[in-house]
Order: sequence, then C-alpha cells, then structure tokens
Amino acid sequence: MNDTLNRKVKGSRDLKDVIVIFSIIILILIIASLTDLFTYLKDITASPDGYKITELMLILILFGFAYGFFFRRRWTEVNDNLKIEGKVIEELNDNVNRLMNTVELSPDAIIVHRDLRILFLNKAAIHLFGAQNEEQLIGTDLMSLIHYAYIEKTRDRIELMTKYMKQVPITDMIIKRLDGSYVDVSAASTPVFYHAIPHVISILRDITERKRAEETRSQLASIVLFSTDAIYGLSLDGSFRSWNPGAESLYGYNENEAIGNPISILMPEGRNDEVRYILHKINGGERIESYETKHQKKDKTIIDVSLTISPIKEASGITVAASAIARDITFKKQVELELRRYAEEIALSNEELYVFSYAASHDLMEPLRTIQSFIKFLNENYKLKLSEEIDEYIRSAEDGVTRMSRLISDFLMYSKIGSEHIAMEPVDCNNVLNRALENLQQAIKQSDTKIRHYKLPTINGNLEQLTLVFQNLISNAIKYQGEKKPIIEISAEKKDADWVFMVKDNGIGIEQWFSERIFVVFQKLHDNKKYPGSGIGLALCKRIIEKHGGKMWFESEASVGTTFFFSLSAIPSKIIEQK
Repeated sequence: MNDTLNRKVKGSRDLKDVIVIFSIIILILIIASLTDLFTYLKDITASPDGYKITELMLILILFGFAYGFFFRRRWTEVNDNLKIEGKVIEELNDNVNRLMNTVELSPDAIIVHRDLRILFLNKAAIHLFGAQNEEQLIGTDLMSLIHYAYIEKTRDRIELMTKYMKQVPITDMIIKRLDGSYVDVSAASTPVFYHAIPHVISILRDITERKRAEETRSQLASIVLFSTDAIYGLSLDGSFRSWNPGAESLYGYNENEAIGNPISILMPEGRNDEVRYILHKINGGERIESYETKHQKKDKTIIDVSLTISPIKEASGITVAASAIARDITFKKQVELELRRYAEEIALSNEELYVFSYAASHDLMEPLRTIQSFIKFLNENYKLKLSEEIDEYIRSAEDGVTRMSRLISDFLMYSKIGSEHIAMEPVDCNNVLNRALENLQQAIKQSDTKIRHYKLPTINGNLEQLTLVFQNLISNAIKYQGEKKPIIEISAEKKDADWVFMVKDNGIGIEQWFSERIFVVFQKLHDNKKYPGSGIGLALCKRIIEKHGGKMWFESEASVGTTFFFSLSAIPSKIIEQK
C-alpha cells in the first residue's frame, strides 16, 4: 500500500515539473516577443559567429533547465527519503521502548545468556532469583543457579540451541535462589543471533502454586482411589459421573455399570422422595452432612449408610456437579441397637436393684430393731445385776447394731443415688454450703472447727445431693483432725468451662498408696473405734459428682492435710441473668 502511494505521489510530481517547464518556456517566448528578442537574434544569427553564439546560448539554457529540473527532483527525493527514514527511526524507537517496557513489566522472568553467562535479565528475574539488583546476577554462571539434578539436562538443551540453532520444548525444572532455597519453574528457551554470535533467550515462570496444586490433586486422587468409603461424582440430574473402588466394594457395581446410571439404583423401594430431596439440594448448591439413610446393593441387600454430598462449583459460583461420600454404618447401627437394648436392661436392672436394696434394707432393719429392743430391755432391767464382763458384751452388741443400722442406711442411700433420675436446676452453692454447715453445727461447735469459705458460684445441679457432698467432705475433715485445731477452707475457681471446688483441711492427711482405695465402697483406712464410720461417704460423694457430669480427686500430704477437688460444669452468664 505504501509503494502504491509513493508511485502516485511521484507521478504527480513529474506532471507538476512538466507543467512548470512548459510554463517557463511559454513565459520566455512571450517576453521575447514583447522585447523584439527574436528580431535581435535573427540579426545575430545572420553571421556565422553569431549563429554559434546563439546556438551555445540555447544549449546552455536547455542544460540549465535540465539541471534545474533534475536537481529539484533529487532534492525532493532526498527530503522525502529523510522524512521516511525519520519516521522509520521513530517507529523503531517506539517499538524498542514498547518491547523494553513489555520485558521489564513481564511477570515472567526473562534472561539473555551466552556461553552460560547471564548478560541481561528483567525485574521479574531479579525477584525470582532473590537478588537485590541486576549487578548481583550479571555475569553469573547459569549452572550455579540451577538445581544439580537439572544441570546436565540444561547443558544439553543449551548446546542444541547454540551449536545447531534448534528449538527445544518447554520443560519444568528447579532453580536455586541466591539464599539457597529452590523454586519450581517452567522454562521456555529459544536461540537468536546477535552480531553473528548465538545467544539464548530464556523465559522462566514460577510454577510453585501449580506444583502444589498438582500434588494436592495427586494426594486427593490417591485418597479417593484407596479409600474404603464409597466416593462418587454426581451430575445435576443425579447420574453418576465417577465411581471409586470403595464404591464398587460397597455396592457391588463396577465402574462401567455405575457411570451414567441415576442414583436411584441405590435406593430401596419407597424412597423416591429421598432422590428428589438429594437432587433439590444438589441443584441448590447446598451441602448434605452425615445424612443417615438406607441404600440397596447390587444383590438387593439393604445396608445403612452415612451420606455426605458436597456441591462442586465453578469460579463464578455456579454449581456444576456434586461429590458424595457414603460410609457403611450397618455394624454401627447394630451396635447402637445392642447398646440401647443393654441400656434398657441396665435401667431395668438398676430399678430392680433399688427395689431389692430397699426391701433388703427394710427387712434387715427389722431384726436389728428386735436386737436393739432386747439390748434396751437388758440395760433397763438387768444392768446392775449382770457382771462387768456381760455389760461389756452388751455395749459391744449395741455398738455393732448401731454401726449395722448406719451401714444399711448409707448403702440404701448409695443405691438410690446410683439408680434414680435426679432433677437438675440452677443451684447457688453458697446456699448448699450453708445447709451443710447447719447440719454439722453441733460437730463444728464440739470440735471448735474454724470454717473459712469464699463466695461460691451458681451451677446446674441437685440441691439435696450437693448438700450431701459438702456435708460428707466437711464431716470427714472434722473427724480426721488429729491433734490440731481443725481449720477448713472451702473455695471455687473457674477453669475453662468448669468450676473446680476445693475443700481443704489441716488434718492427718492420706498416704499416697491409699489413693485407689479411698473412693471404694466400704473401704476404711483407719480403725473403726478411733474413726467410726461406714466407709461409704467418699464413694457416695464421687458418685454424686459423676452423676452431675464432673470429676472428683484429692491431693494430700501426711500430717499436713488434704484437699478434695471436684469439678462441675459452669452455667453461661446469660442463662444465670435470665433466671
């Protein structure tokens, strides 16, 4: 197109020159006719010498016209060429600047190297290799920036390009940064001649994220492939798109039999509504979490499964498919059924045990009352008539009957707490402690016990049973006081979601080897004459705390004292305020 335009411009200029020349000739002829130049020339040319002069003048004039014509033409062409060359140079400079900006702003690293030495690199390359500026990398041996496993392969690629000017395919490799770390890159290289010397231009792209994504996909693929759960893909219409070996093992359909078929092939009769429910969730982009249902295997066997279905969405957020994980929970369901049956049997057994305990306690109390009445009769009628030895026997029998009566009562209470359902409600533990202290008022006064207690929280529990816990712990602290004046401290401390209560005394303490026996029913650590009791108190406390969902333990040092701890769940502050 430019050549055609140039030819048109040149033709226009030629026509213009011809018109100018003819115009000048016509003008000269007009001037000559007006000034009688032709008459004068005629007179001159009449002589031989004048003719020669006239001829010479005409030749000079024609030559001048020709020279002027060609000089003007050349001058115009030179000016045009200079303008064209200026535009070409300007365009070349623009292209060079545009190319340099493209190279500098490129997110990919671009380097030029010759004889394995770096000659040029852009900002992205400086950043990729971890340098501060290009001076740190210019002239550097290229092989020192490549992972040792790829050095030989890179040498072979460069040799093919520099010696034979061959193109090499894009390859993945690992480069070494200046700080010694490594980066996965994709390398594209091409050979070029510069001043007849072969150079190589290499473009490096950081593919760390791509490699990480590939590793993740590979791991996920391995998980799907080797998972014992059934994992399959579903289209929006509910047909299978993928089918792992776990699904084949669970349902009996192989991959070819499953793919393309609807999910309804897994549904037993009468569960069509479930298919519609699943499709509705899938198309709505909703997730189905641990949905327990029944599926049908290829051989028509019905199994219990836990189904989780997650939507698969494009970057735009549009749901295009779904993935499902089905786990066989048939055995779990059977175990749950057995446990439920055992729980019902245990509940019935506990109820029967409580009835039996109550009946047995009631029946045992009858002969005890008879023995008590007989001993009372002996004391009232024969005390002065019997010997001291007989009196001692009577006192021992009376003490035994008393202990037996207390033992039966405590055992009945222990059985009752373990078997009956307790009503839970917010309980102010300050009121609980006050009730326990009132019950123990006489023992506290007789032993001159000093009680220190701090503000206690409100928890969710049973007032009567928690009163028994505080009462037993304080009673034991008074009982096992030793020779010191009893000092008992009651406090509570918040730890995470629990309140930890502490009942601390300065008594005789508990030896460490008794720690496993202390909460066992009827296990007494001391002589009954010195420290009377049934041996049920601490076991009863532990059972009450466990029924409240807490734990009970102790810390002790012989001759220094013991601290009993028990934890109870805290009530959220908002619930307390509402109450």
